[in-house]
Amino acid sequence: MYKVKLESFNGSTKVISLPSRGAVAQFVSTYPTTLPVGVSVKIACDTLGISGTLRGTSTLTKSN
Repeated sequence: MYKVKLESFNGSTKVISLPSRGAVAQFVSTYPTTLPVGVSVKIACDTLGISGTLRGTSTLTKSN
């Protein structure tokens, strides 16, 4: 299992366990699409030696 730590800039943290290196890569590439534009979270996975910031790319769409 790979533990991925997410930390918001207001200080709240969450740890997610993912089963494989590929799952971590997929999470890192798709998670920004779930965050609104202007929202960022810090991400780290010590096992893989990665850390950085994910920035939101999702824009709200109005449905009628």
